[in-house]
Amino acid sequence: MTVSYTFSTMHWFFPKIIIGILVILGVMLIIQRIMKCKKTGTPFLNLKGYRFFQPGYDKVKFWGSIVLFIAYVASLEAIGFLAASCIFITLYNLLFAEAIYGPEKGFKVDWKNVGVSALIGVVSSTFIWVLFYKIFNITLP
Repeated sequence: MTVSYTFSTMHWFFPKIIIGILVILGVMLIIQRIMKCKKTGTPFLNLKGYRFFQPGYDKVKFWGSIVLFIAYVASLEAIGFLAASCIFITLYNLLFAEAIYGPEKGFKVDWKNVGVSALIGVVSSTFIWVLFYKIFNITLP
C-alpha cells in the first residue's frame, strides 16, 4: 500500500487524523455516560441546579486564557508561528504560575518565575518549530 500526496495539500492530512481520533473519543465518552446513567437511573442531561462556573473560580486565569488565545491566533499571521508562540507560551506560563498576579498577593512580579517562563516559552516553541519545519518538512504559519 502506498500513500500519495501533493505537497500543496499535505498539511491537511494531520488535522484529519486528529479530528477522527477526537470524534472516536467523543463517541466513547457519550457511550460511557449513557451506560453510567442507565446504571444509576439518572437522566442523561440533568441541568437542574447546574452551574457552568463553580463558585470561587479564578476569573483572571479563565478570562486571561481566553484573551491570550484570541490574541495568539490573531498574531500568528502577523508575526509568524515561532515569535507568536514564544511570546504567548511565556504569557500563559506567567498567568498560570502566578508570576505577576496571584489571588493572595495581588500584582507583584516574581522575577525568577518570569525568567523560567520565558525560557520555557522559547525552548518549547523552538523545539516544536524545528520538529515540524526541519524534521517533518511542514511549514507553520
